[in-house]
Amino acid sequence: MSEPGFDPYKPPVDSEWGIQGMAALAELVKAWEKLRMLYNAIMILPGLGVLALWISRTSMPWPVVLIFGLATGIGANGAFFAGPLAELYIRGLFRGGEIIGKGRWLIFSAGLVVSAGVIVVGAMIPILWPG
Repeated sequence: MSEPGFDPYKPPVDSEWGIQGMAALAELVKAWEKLRMLYNAIMILPGLGVLALWISRTSMPWPVVLIFGLATGIGANGAFFAGPLAELYIRGLFRGGEIIGKGRWLIFSAGLVVSAGVIVVGAMIPILWPG
């Protein structure tokens, strides 16, 4: 019985593609994690402002505010994951794995605009429909 030449269960880390692919993935993850810190720093004050507006306009109890704020923060960081995922797909499908340059900032900025829209909608609800 002869050994097959190709093992589909063997990871490709020993090939040139595997080493380059892992380095590219590590660069992508590190860069987006730095952007996550910036995103959270930018979004924390408007988010707290919306929570304060909800408290003042709807007399929402503090435990509900804390749970709502925590859930919103987790949801926002979950939605943030769309940025690195979009870059991963763009690099994989259209760029042959190459870095997209300023495209990362374009994706990040688009995500900030969407998040700002969510903040505006969240602020308009207690103003337009007071409790």
